[in-house]
This record gives sequence, C-alpha cells and structure tokens, in this order.
Amino acid sequence: MNELSLLDSLFGNDGFMLPGYRETVCAPKVDVVQKKDSYILYMDLPGKTEKDVDITLKNDVLTVASVENTNDSDEKKEKTDSEYYILRERTARRSQFKRSFTLPKDIDADKVNATFKNGILSIEIGRKEDAAERKIAIKSA
Repeated sequence: MNELSLLDSLFGNDGFMLPGYRETVCAPKVDVVQKKDSYILYMDLPGKTEKDVDITLKNDVLTVASVENTNDSDEKKEKTDSEYYILRERTARRSQFKRSFTLPKDIDADKVNATFKNGILSIEIGRKEDAAERKIAIKSA
C-alpha cells in the first residue's frame, strides 16, 4: 500500500472494483421529491454529461443507466521513463450503473422532462389530476 491510497479512507469510495475488471460498480445517490403536480428525481452524476446517460420509462418503471463508453484515449498515451502513474483512479476505469424505480400509478407518462446541470440529473415526472369524486345514485330493486 502506498501513502496515496490513504485518501480512500479519508474520502470514501461509493463504488467497488470486481477483481479482474476495469469497471467500477456504483449506485448514484438519488433524492425523490413529491410535489402537488409532479415527482422529481435528483441524481448525482459527477463527471458525467447528458450523453453518458440513458433514461427509459416502461410499465411505470423508470430506469436510468450509464451508456457504455469505449473511449480509452488516455490508455493509448505512450509511457515514458520520466513519468508514470503511482495511483490512477480518474481515467483508468469506467464506472457503470443502472438504477430502476417503480413509479406510482398516478404518473403521467406524457409529462416527463430531464435536465442535466453541474453533474446533477433532474427528472420531473408529471402526475395525473385526481379524478373528481362523483356521487353514485342507488336504484331501488
């Protein structure tokens, strides 16, 4: 263990590495807010952009997943004797994730909007208006 790996214990690590793999498995942190006319999911995705994420909605299940990124341009840089990595976490591995959320029945699938700003993905899902209560007449038999 080198002294730079002590940073792991100070700052924590949300992902874990499977032996023999170069990908980190992680689950991004999410907040869900219920408003009168919508639900909003806020997902922390530091270092990602809107091009790195896929969002799907099927059968009241919202799925947010990372897009497979095969760009390893940093891997192809030539190594020199005067410079080499002693710790490499930022570009050496890709992190993949997939989160699914079962949504309540009152969602309006036609009113879903997603925005990405400053590493935070926001997904707003509209809610259907409550059906008006109506009185049912009782007929005598």
